Amino acid sequence: MTWKSYAAASGATVLAGWLASAPPSSAPGGAASTAPQRPGAASETSSDIEVQAMRLQARAPAERRFTEPRRNPFRFDGRPSTASTPREAAALESREPEQPAIVEPARPVVSVAGIAEDQVDGRIQRTAVLSSPAGVLLVREGEEVLGRYRVARIESEAVELVERASGETLRLTLGR
Repeated sequence: MTWKSYAAASGATVLAGWLASAPPSSAPGGAASTAPQRPGAASETSSDIEVQAMRLQARAPAERRFTEPRRNPFRFDGRPSTASTPREAAALESREPEQPAIVEPARPVVSVAGIAEDQVDGRIQRTAVLSSPAGVLLVREGEEVLGRYRVARIESEAVELVERASGETLRLTLGR
């Protein structure tokens, strides 16, 4: 195809599209395109608008009263109140706060990584390999661990630590 045939085809396509989208210039059968208007048509249209406006106003929801949300995602202060009325909320607030539970200090994260045995003068001497946040610790019986425990006994599969302050025994077994 030449440029002339491209131009002719494009022009024909544009003309066909323009004619297809244009509104008809006359009504079928040669009738007039304007509909006869009644003398009270303007007042009926305005009254219809008023009727529709009143219908929409009647369906409009009543303004809601603000209520405090039950939970606040930005505060971490216990359970949300379950009061449904202001009187119940006041009763809940007037109660004495609960006594906090006594929390024991957390035990250190110590685990037994291994136990080594040596023969010294005919006796078995054991060394425990402990893994803690401070690193790897090599300890023997009677030594201090993490500043608050003393190694009481090292067995072939477990280590017993005694807390210096309370005398409580902590038994750690060798994990397999």
